[in-house]
Amino acid sequence: MSALRAVKSKKLPIRSLKNQRRRVRRAVKVKKPAPLSRYQDEWRKGSDQGYGKGWSHGFHMGRCQSLMRDIPQERGILWDLKVMFVRANGLPYTAMDEGIEASLRDMVREVIVVNPVDPLVQIAAETRPDLVLVLDAIGQSLPEDVVQAIRAHGIRTAIWLPDDPYHSDQSTGLVPHFDYVFTLEKSCVEPYKALGCQNVHYLPFGINPDSVKLDYVPTNFRKDICFIGTAFWNRVAFIDEIADYLQHKDVMINGYWWDRLSSYDKLSSKIQGLWLSPQDTMKYYHGAKIVINLHRATDDKSHNSNSRQIPAFSPNPRLFDITAAGTLQLTDVRDELATFYKPGEEIDTFSSPQELIQKIEYYLAHEEERQHIALRGLARTLKDHTYRKRLNELLTITNKGG
Repeated sequence: MSALRAVKSKKLPIRSLKNQRRRVRRAVKVKKPAPLSRYQDEWRKGSDQGYGKGWSHGFHMGRCQSLMRDIPQERGILWDLKVMFVRANGLPYTAMDEGIEASLRDMVREVIVVNPVDPLVQIAAETRPDLVLVLDAIGQSLPEDVVQAIRAHGIRTAIWLPDDPYHSDQSTGLVPHFDYVFTLEKSCVEPYKALGCQNVHYLPFGINPDSVKLDYVPTNFRKDICFIGTAFWNRVAFIDEIADYLQHKDVMINGYWWDRLSSYDKLSSKIQGLWLSPQDTMKYYHGAKIVINLHRATDDKSHNSNSRQIPAFSPNPRLFDITAAGTLQLTDVRDELATFYKPGEEIDTFSSPQELIQKIEYYLAHEEERQHIALRGLARTLKDHTYRKRLNELLTITNKGG
């Protein structure tokens, strides 16, 4: 019978119960902490390391947010124009579609947003826009007769090409039918002029600052190294060459066709073979310490339609997306790269797999330097590489007629 039950049944005096409690208290002695076991020691080290990583990520995130507040973006209507924007309307172009549309709405009097499958000639004839701007998708956004029919109504047309020079075979058949041609690849300007296009201009893409959310991201988005992109053959060969190094690193590789890797078994646990939304892509970029940018090759006949072998001098749009995430970008070199960012100050570059490994090791060991370069890259992007600046240049050209 328990002591309490004994008291309640009047079989044990209260004094005896108190004495029993005193004996129990005397029996329970405070023990000294036992030495940490190996597992406890590892747990404590892991805890300290995790705290350090979390603090560093949070501190850098705070500096990025402060920087964005210190570089305010222009607002307000610049052009008394009605623009009909034809979206590319495909997964690879989602961020471009959204960035251009949002920026146009903040810049012109009225925006009419349509998709390639819509009755474009009818919509243009009824709404009478000052300009029809087409974001092309591999030279296939609009048939030639649709462009000509829109122009027949006296409406100016412009095309912006995001896939040059890789699909220039398709675009060369389309660009002569537009009033204005804008390409992200500088090497395509002269070939298009040779086709008889009167108004061809080099115009890179950019970022929409309103879509940049440099907030806390869950730990599953945080990696030391990140690469997002389709597994074109030159990328496959490059990653295969550094697979032995990457398999021991905290790395995430995302994109289609990475099962082509000879080293796939070594890296399979680090690969996501799926398409990421622009929002999740930005989270991975922001959560990573280092993001790799590896351009595709111009001579890949299995994926390109570039029979004239037009070279690539200009960087890809991913260049701006990565720096907008406030992370360090390591990119291979393109001739025009230094016109956008200062290598070693706002981004950094590599020219071989071995050099990439060396720079990854260096920047992972020099946290403050890595973060300072990332911050300078973010600042340069917010100042110089927004869709508002690009579209202002585009509208200036189309309204001056040259």
